[in-house]
Amino acid sequence: MKNALKYINIITLILLILIAIEYNIPQKVYKKVFSEKQTSLDCNYSLDQFDFHFRAESDSPKIIMLGNSLIRGGDWDSLLNRKDILNRGISGDRMGCICERLTYLSNKKAKIWFIEGGINDLPATKIDSIFNQYKTIVDFVKNENAIPVISLIVYISPKAGEFYPARTFYKQINQSIKILNKMLVQYASENKIHYIDLNSVVSKNDLLQDEYTTDGVHLTPEGYQKWTELINALLIKNKI
Repeated sequence: MKNALKYINIITLILLILIAIEYNIPQKVYKKVFSEKQTSLDCNYSLDQFDFHFRAESDSPKIIMLGNSLIRGGDWDSLLNRKDILNRGISGDRMGCICERLTYLSNKKAKIWFIEGGINDLPATKIDSIFNQYKTIVDFVKNENAIPVISLIVYISPKAGEFYPARTFYKQINQSIKILNKMLVQYASENKIHYIDLNSVVSKNDLLQDEYTTDGVHLTPEGYQKWTELINALLIKNKI
């Protein structure tokens, strides 16, 4: 009797898995949990994150690094071997909040801006919304008479789900990243805007490689070195 019940349970489990695959239930659960509508933003940063916008040293940079924790985590002075860089990355920042911070970065007279963001917006924010926010930042930088450089969004790895529950659906998130990056590349190409594709050197098969990430999202020193090489190439090209 026990063996019969065991086989029945196994067969039932197999049937449930087949039904889930047939009706795409995991994807439906993903969309239900992370509805693709614009979620409300809370841009009230704590003072320790925000006060750098008001420091005197931020008046005459040549380079502005703008983004989230990926930018924040880079020791750009050392990586690029220069002293004319503003690191304006805030951990956990989302594109809408980055747009709100732009007003504090006007009239800096920087020559070039490296723009990164979007991973913290996924999967809860519509791709079109993130794309439009990128365009808003690019337009702002152009109005500052500076060169905008779009850093395409880096894929995440399966490891991300171990550290961040929202990253368990890494395949779906990476699919959104792939779509958004294609939109950004097309926009950049049509408008003669520079872009950096870090995925070309740290990702494979639409997955961030473990040797370049600490937790499936953030970069190792080796990852930052690869990024630095791409940045340096653009600085040399633009004679900055």
